[in-house]
Amino acid sequence: MEQDPQGTDEKIRLRLKAWSEKDADYWSFRGRSTRKHLHAYFQYPAMMVPQMQGALIDAIVDIVPGTKSLYEPFIGSGTVMTEAMKYGLDIYGQDINPLAVLLCRTKSGPFYSEAAKDRIEQLKSRIQSDGRCQIEADFPGLKKWFKDDVACELSKIRRAIRSERFLWCRRFFWVALAETIRLTSNSRTSTYKLHIRSDDDIQTRCLSPIEMFTAVLEKNLEYLSEKKGILKARHLLRRGKYIGKVDIRLKDSSLQYDVQQATGQQTKQELHDILVSSPPYGDNRTTISYGQNAYLPLQWIDLEDIDEGLGAELLTSSYEIDRRSLGGSLTKKIVKEAEELLDVSKSLKETIENLKGEPEDRQNRVAAFYRDLSRCIDPTLKALKPHAYMIWTVGNRRVAGRLVPMDKILAELITYKGAEFVESFERLIPSKRMAVKAGDYMTIRAETIIVMRRTESKGNAST
Repeated sequence: MEQDPQGTDEKIRLRLKAWSEKDADYWSFRGRSTRKHLHAYFQYPAMMVPQMQGALIDAIVDIVPGTKSLYEPFIGSGTVMTEAMKYGLDIYGQDINPLAVLLCRTKSGPFYSEAAKDRIEQLKSRIQSDGRCQIEADFPGLKKWFKDDVACELSKIRRAIRSERFLWCRRFFWVALAETIRLTSNSRTSTYKLHIRSDDDIQTRCLSPIEMFTAVLEKNLEYLSEKKGILKARHLLRRGKYIGKVDIRLKDSSLQYDVQQATGQQTKQELHDILVSSPPYGDNRTTISYGQNAYLPLQWIDLEDIDEGLGAELLTSSYEIDRRSLGGSLTKKIVKEAEELLDVSKSLKETIENLKGEPEDRQNRVAAFYRDLSRCIDPTLKALKPHAYMIWTVGNRRVAGRLVPMDKILAELITYKGAEFVESFERLIPSKRMAVKAGDYMTIRAETIIVMRRTESKGNAST
């Protein structure tokens, strides 16, 4: 491992400062934030800037010799994963949202663009020859969210996808169907929550899901070919497959990290050289509703194609995924349950105290979120090698008009549990919308990038 971590810390600081000094607006990526190839497969909520994450990964790979394995505990749509693949890194990631897992498993390959092209033609032929109008989805609110003619065409697409024999190709098709559902349902695309369009809007909309699906599929084939070309040019493909390991799991990141690798007759814990991640900035109900955003697409996708054994328990309501996410489970005594955290994080304690005059719900939601985020830190640190670097991108939301300094709270919690602060800097962003109440949104104008390093031993007790 690294023999001079402090010296490496300084090299990283200098690299980050050099970019900022050369261009004061460098980290905003204004005019340079584009979503190419795999990043454009699906419009996932609040995606990170690929170019920024790529620059941060590049700095660590260049400065820290032997960086081979990356860990992402909140993998989302796979922005970090897709950028990390350019460096031939092994990638281990997880998310509690099945749609995120589908996206990442699809984006990780294989990159059989020519075979995909042929199978798309076969798929289109099956859709065109399907004369049935049996609806292939059944869930509460089906008729609310989908007009009959839209549901009929989506059903033809679903039946055609089910007839595809290769799992990798079915996943590629399911992603295109997910984007088609986002664009053709009766939910407004201007929000991440499920909000019904006006009656006039619904009646006057004239969309063909089959035409939309075909267009999305053709675009995604282009994106697949582009990424294949990038990886091939870097000698990172072998027979159409990425040469590194990619392990994406449907999992709660607060659970024990358990990836192992065989070493002769024994197994040992698979530890990683770098973490690059952006956790949610607050509970999904009042920030970004990832679960609601995934609800309608997941009703039309065969769940076993996402993850073996995945059932419909996550779809019992449009709120279930969000309920299982960070801060989604509340108790009346949540603030008392989180008292230990208040001793660890001065910033969290001040935040809770500042909310005492507000309705109890405000305190409870902040306390519940950081209770759950704290529970993720121990398993996360256990997944990393000593002196492994962590790069966290976070945003500071407001609750009842008061700033919640997530950058400070997260740094304090991680430091207590076994890490050293290296550097942080702020980046201005054009917009990142978050719900503040039903139908209303606020915009985060800046994010903070925090660089930390795991210490040799954890030392402190779990909180």
